[in-house]
Amino acid sequence: MSEHIVHTGIIEDSFAIAPYLSQIPDDFKEVMREHLGFAKLGSITVAGDQFSFRLLEEWRPLWSQRDDNLKAKLAFVLGWISHRACDRQMKPIWNISEMMARGSDADPKLSPTECSVYHEAELYNLYYKDDPSFRLAIFPDELQACRGAELFDLDTASEYMQSAFGVNLMNIQPFSADDDGQAFFENICLRAQKFYVDVSRYTRASGSPIPKLRSEYVTDIDWYDENDDILKVAKKIRSNGVSSTEECEKAMKAVANSHYGLALQKSLEYMISSASYFSDPTMSMDTLKDKLDIGKLGRKGLGV
Repeated sequence: MSEHIVHTGIIEDSFAIAPYLSQIPDDFKEVMREHLGFAKLGSITVAGDQFSFRLLEEWRPLWSQRDDNLKAKLAFVLGWISHRACDRQMKPIWNISEMMARGSDADPKLSPTECSVYHEAELYNLYYKDDPSFRLAIFPDELQACRGAELFDLDTASEYMQSAFGVNLMNIQPFSADDDGQAFFENICLRAQKFYVDVSRYTRASGSPIPKLRSEYVTDIDWYDENDDILKVAKKIRSNGVSSTEECEKAMKAVANSHYGLALQKSLEYMISSASYFSDPTMSMDTLKDKLDIGKLGRKGLGV
């Protein structure tokens, strides 16, 4: 899906800062230290607002007997919650009418906005340009230069992955005796997000951005402000892995100016609320849903 890089950045920064916050209990800190990978997977998964709070309600009475499996599941849901926090801040930006240019995709109706692509590119250049896993996703032509690339055909590997994805969808879509073949395959397609992503757009936005577009979508709207206290802390931890409770809690109280900074603070607030729900048996599900903004419209009255 699109918005992969931004959601990954938000969850990584959240899991880096949260263990320094006094509102996060030790058992949640343990989850954050051990299961960032599951959280990152959750952070790029959609529809968390429909299921995350239900799972938290189911797991709260089981938490005292938790095992690694349940801790990994909680990390995934925290990633889901972080995704929602990010969306509530970012989606209204993408939907502003003057920011709906979509490039030249095969099917523009299914494409991410150009604004979204430039946000991905901006965070890629800020955080991940030296990370090979991200670099090869944005610049796939460089795969040929990787060690061992000569041992297999990249085009064939790509076709294999597409086929494997299709086979997995078929395995989870039950076939009913009442279904005809057409209905069966239509139902399979409904399980996949109808979303066409042209990687070359991300390559261009990252490697050779158009100054006018970068200004319009990033700098002019203060999308990322390195002077935000919360982002100073995030950058410091990314650089040397060290901060302090005082520094992080002060950054949480400071008003962020940028969209990314506000999204990060919201993600951390949601995690604090989720931890409170687990540690306070008197907190009701309605209270948790209110703190997670479940059922509430997002900024500018948009559904998120």
